[in-house]
Amino acid sequence: MNREHIDELAAQQAERRQNLYQGMRLDRTHIEVNKHPFEIVTEYRNGFDLEKFIERFSPILNKYDYIVGDWGFEQLRLKGFFRDDMKDVQRAQTIGTVQDYLYEYCNFGCAYFILKNERVIKPKKTSHPRKDERRGGKRSNNNQTRARSNRSSSRSKQRRKNNKNFTTKHKAAPFAEKRQQPAKVTAGNGRQAKTTKQASGKRHFTIRQK
Repeated sequence: MNREHIDELAAQQAERRQNLYQGMRLDRTHIEVNKHPFEIVTEYRNGFDLEKFIERFSPILNKYDYIVGDWGFEQLRLKGFFRDDMKDVQRAQTIGTVQDYLYEYCNFGCAYFILKNERVIKPKKTSHPRKDERRGGKRSNNNQTRARSNRSSSRSKQRRKNNKNFTTKHKAAPFAEKRQQPAKVTAGNGRQAKTTKQASGKRHFTIRQK
């Protein structure tokens, strides 16, 4: 891509931007872009050019408190900065560090300007779809868990109810005591001993002698 083609594309882009944004200079230090007010608080080496500023302007810059424009190789670059007392922003993004920015990132001795945004427009916060999906998923999971718990509780109640209504009666099985047969005791000559019963019901063994 040669230089002439790049210049042609830049000219086409500038023409489209002129149709999108309209700028007006109210006085020496105040301008408007599509009726959005800015104040020129610093201008070094006649660095501010309204037409070039409109060509490079983007609505995203409306969220910053200050806009810094610097020139390099005949091209204008714009960067936004917040005010110094702004919370939850890095110090390098506050206007108090603008000199560090000019020394480190801009051409030495370049022309530049600083505009103050007189009507800051904060972007609207949009909810992240993935977070919404996770939240919805958590809610659905909680509902499913609650439903399972309710079903389990109802089943437990039904089982307890059935246990109360249904009782079993076990009949005692008849118990038959097995009496042991008296042991056979033999005397010395091989004859069987006779047993005699006493009044107490106990058996007494006697052995006949020869």
